[in-house]
Amino acid sequence: MTRWRWLQMADPIHGIMQFDRKDPIHKLLLDTVNCGVFQRLRRIKQMGLAEFVFPGAVHSRFNHSLGATHLMTKALLVFKYDRRSRQLLESTIAGSNVTYECALLMAILLHDVGHSPLSHTLEDVLELHQRGLTHDYFWLYKLLEEDEELQTLWHQHGVGDLAQVLKRFNGVGEFQGQKHFLASLVSSQLDMDRLDYLLRDAHFMGTKYGNIESDRIISCLEICNTHEGKPIVTVLEDGVPAVEHYLFGRYEAYKMALHSLDKASEALLKFVLKRFIWAKDNGIDTGHPADELYGLVTQGEQLPTHSYLRMDDCYLWEAIHCWSLYSEDALLKTLAKRMMRHDLPKFINLETLPNLLDEAQKQQLFEAIEGHYAQRGLSLEFGFDRQSVEQKPLYRDDKETIWVKTRERGVLELPAVSSLELGLKPNHGFKDLLFLWDTEAKNFAQRWLNGVGK
Repeated sequence: MTRWRWLQMADPIHGIMQFDRKDPIHKLLLDTVNCGVFQRLRRIKQMGLAEFVFPGAVHSRFNHSLGATHLMTKALLVFKYDRRSRQLLESTIAGSNVTYECALLMAILLHDVGHSPLSHTLEDVLELHQRGLTHDYFWLYKLLEEDEELQTLWHQHGVGDLAQVLKRFNGVGEFQGQKHFLASLVSSQLDMDRLDYLLRDAHFMGTKYGNIESDRIISCLEICNTHEGKPIVTVLEDGVPAVEHYLFGRYEAYKMALHSLDKASEALLKFVLKRFIWAKDNGIDTGHPADELYGLVTQGEQLPTHSYLRMDDCYLWEAIHCWSLYSEDALLKTLAKRMMRHDLPKFINLETLPNLLDEAQKQQLFEAIEGHYAQRGLSLEFGFDRQSVEQKPLYRDDKETIWVKTRERGVLELPAVSSLELGLKPNHGFKDLLFLWDTEAKNFAQRWLNGVGK
């Protein structure tokens, strides 16, 4: 066996990640990585606009997807020590030529290819989730089913039905409620996706909260049955401390991701895109047509896949740059310039006021701000925003549970084993943020609030 059969990639998080060119499944992975759909992830930042707050957070979805796939290969090696688990992984999914091992690796490799520019940020700003146009359900499977390059490649590998198989494996669309238990390794409260991005995001943000023990957790994974005979993925009891550390790291990482300045960046982007759509609707020359972006907003699910694939972070920033230089709409030009200069809206967190306002007082504040804007000739619609930011709990009872295999009590849910108060809801971290045009507008609001507090 020559070392040339192995493709080795140096990664700052996992060290050397390697894939076997002679292994048919790994060859399928590597050929898929070389397709345009996957290469596009090089140009989509993992953390959206977080680099405005954490300058090092410029890593991509491409890096993350490869890292998560690497972790999945390590988990599969652990499972293969057990004969029955190995037989399951090597067996084919009913009605297809795809093995469960192949489904796991391809599902985790491709789980992010449906992302729009700036990852979750643009999805939130354009409210794509509310319209059913999410990256992980709608766009992911639309791309897998319709991209001609992927389809040609997969037919060459004898897995032409892979998109449909992954739909069924992950319990999506018409297969809702039929998710295979192994798919929890792709998406659940403890999966390879989270294990990678917590490590990766913490590294590039420059924080320590995400320094979790992924290798320890993976080495403790085992496939077994519940008391009712249902097959599940479990963590051995010895791995519970590492899982608790992981949960706490995720809890703290979410707090960092909800930074007020990051939300201010999102508010400004919302103003920019909202004004762009307004200008486009009114036939104003914006300086860059951004037809694909406009189509995403106006056509929604009718937008062709090739148009969606044209959009990445480079596309979006080029459009904003052109709007800042050439737009015939003065407000769009101003907003885009502020985006390019990172000249963010000012904010007030109403939850930090000595005297909390009731809803009637908040409405009076908003009306006062509207009057202030009117006097200055400012647009309330494109210069004022309110966001409620709430910290996520340590553990979600409404999500797939984390199962633990104990020595004496059999298989139990994590809350029955853990020494942590997993049901504890955060009593801090909630923010009621107002975003205002500039310092003058913020000072006006502060004076109004000081008057109410007297």
